[in-house]
Amino acid sequence: MQNFNYHSHTKRCEHAIGEDEEYVKAAIANGFQVMGFSDHAPYAGVHTPGERMDKEALEGYIASVKALQKKYEKEIEIRIGLEFEYFEDQLLELLEYRDRFDYMIIGQHGPALYEPEFYEANTDEDVLRYANLIRKACEKGLPDIIAHPDLFMFSKPQWTPACEEAARIICQSACDANIPIEINLNGLKYGKRQIGEEWRYTYPYRAFWKVAEQYPVDVVYGLDAHTPEKYADKKCFEIVDHEIVYGLNLHKRTKLMFEKKL
Repeated sequence: MQNFNYHSHTKRCEHAIGEDEEYVKAAIANGFQVMGFSDHAPYAGVHTPGERMDKEALEGYIASVKALQKKYEKEIEIRIGLEFEYFEDQLLELLEYRDRFDYMIIGQHGPALYEPEFYEANTDEDVLRYANLIRKACEKGLPDIIAHPDLFMFSKPQWTPACEEAARIICQSACDANIPIEINLNGLKYGKRQIGEEWRYTYPYRAFWKVAEQYPVDVVYGLDAHTPEKYADKKCFEIVDHEIVYGLNLHKRTKLMFEKKL
């Protein structure tokens, strides 16, 4: 267990549930000392129901979290962030977010706003595209955390040399940018399934973390909470530690704090 979590969503993205305050109360009740809201970043003129908040909801999101910071300041540290994807044609907006928000998490799901996501786009070319989008974001100084860096294995039938290369690109990019990569604890929700010849969780994926072990890259856990109840899910830590990253010498962060900007 770690006592901080920066990966939490809100109902504004339309695939999370619960009120903002319920997430804070759940974090406090389960011993977290620091939490951050990082709902999916909106883009001007873009409406993608069920994927990310609309731009019109952004100021309300900020106001809500700031009110909770004040209300619970004696019980927990709260930060305001966004989970974003590196879309080249949204770069100026992403740079504005970078300057404005306390922190930014890159959680790449697709290569562009209206293209198939990497959950199912899993050729070797897709895998390398995934890694290189993350690399470009890091080179631009955008993220503070790389979420689910192994998501490209969601439906990939086998670990290939391209997967190895992608893992190395991501880990080296994180090292160069001096930012942690995330063991995502929400991928377990899909359960174990037959993928290629393996019976496994979609992600986290052990082979990726065996590569990460070879780099001086910092590692954090991310609840990727889409319900307040996720903060009480201690089982997910046990599953990941005992079934996926067991025996690996990963550089796990015990503290991580971002300064307030908002």
